[in-house]
Amino acid sequence: MLNHKTISTKLFWIIVLSIFTVFLIAGLTLSLFTYFPKIMILALLIILVFLFKAEKRFFKDWFLFLSIIYLADTARGLIYFLISHYQLPVYCEYPIKLEKLLWGTVPSVWLQNLLLPDGNAGWLEKILTFFHGTHFIAFLIVGFFIWIKDKVWFNLYKFSFYTLLLIGLSLYALVPTAPPWMASEMFSLLPRLVHFNLELYTIYIPDLTAGFNTDPVAAMPSLHAAFPFLCSLILWKKLKFKALPFYLYTGTIIFTIIYSGDHYLVDILAGVIIATISYKIGDIFSIKKRPGEPWPDAFNWKREIRLAAGLIIIIAGLITGQIIKPELKVYYSQYNHLKFPEFINHPDKSANNYSIAIYLGDFYAQRQQKETALKHYLDAQNLARNTYEKRMVREKIRSLNLYNKSGLQQK
Repeated sequence: MLNHKTISTKLFWIIVLSIFTVFLIAGLTLSLFTYFPKIMILALLIILVFLFKAEKRFFKDWFLFLSIIYLADTARGLIYFLISHYQLPVYCEYPIKLEKLLWGTVPSVWLQNLLLPDGNAGWLEKILTFFHGTHFIAFLIVGFFIWIKDKVWFNLYKFSFYTLLLIGLSLYALVPTAPPWMASEMFSLLPRLVHFNLELYTIYIPDLTAGFNTDPVAAMPSLHAAFPFLCSLILWKKLKFKALPFYLYTGTIIFTIIYSGDHYLVDILAGVIIATISYKIGDIFSIKKRPGEPWPDAFNWKREIRLAAGLIIIIAGLITGQIIKPELKVYYSQYNHLKFPEFINHPDKSANNYSIAIYLGDFYAQRQQKETALKHYLDAQNLARNTYEKRMVREKIRSLNLYNKSGLQQK
């Protein structure tokens, strides 16, 4: 097992921070935001392991864990596939009500009014987008550091993340929730929000979001907040105040996802709560070393069983991904097929909100309920704010083919 004699804590973090600094400078000066794809991240870790001659131990300790992480990514896409395919409810009003009840405003809107009044992303937004992208690799770097230092500590890390993923994915399936930017962009439930990190990704690295954000209605709870906060708790267990820099990093991530409209503050509080619960469970159930015994493993299975389990998990993820991939591509490009129950169950809201009226009209038109669709399109026509919106509504009404040659509605 690696120890402090192999690589010191200071040297490890100097290497990590140097890599991050190089990418940050390159991103800002060359207008190029480059992040390793997940497979490259794993390849980098494996190269480091071979350099330190610990490949057997790495395979034993990491293979099953990384397999589960991969399956969790696939599960996020599967959840969105099932929501879209079966027209399951997606919620977007309750977090807005909670935000206003708790804070008197929606923090994302308040921050953008304060810092981004013109809607044009500048240096601050580019720096925050860089940190937003590091979310996808930071927890693996922390895990690698913990693995170097202490076996029992690494057991805590693995058990905590297993629990966090189970709770997080379960809540995504039970309470799929639209993020602030979607509530603003699709339904005008919030003032205009600039989803600046997505815009920057689209400009510089358009494949990044497709590779990492596999469930766009996974706002509650925020795993963007839960992942780094869980890492902070685990690091504090051994390092105490030396872990404070990572708490600053976690704070930066939390500020970013609020400011960018990715998450509500209540999403983040939920993420912090489930991260704390996962840490406590991990601390209770992580296997400890007893005097005179060999180092245990988080799953105390034989190497062959662990290998088989990891391979089965990876194969299951690959097969699932291939099955849902064609239809999932369509769902990613079309959000208006989703069922938002607050609007479906309260159609009277279309009389006061142009975007909701258009959404409900499209929703019922796709289901060939043309009379109901017409009612909502007429609401939209009354609420249209400019010539473009009026023309678009007229086209939608005409597409229903509910009028005869004399211009009267067909019965």
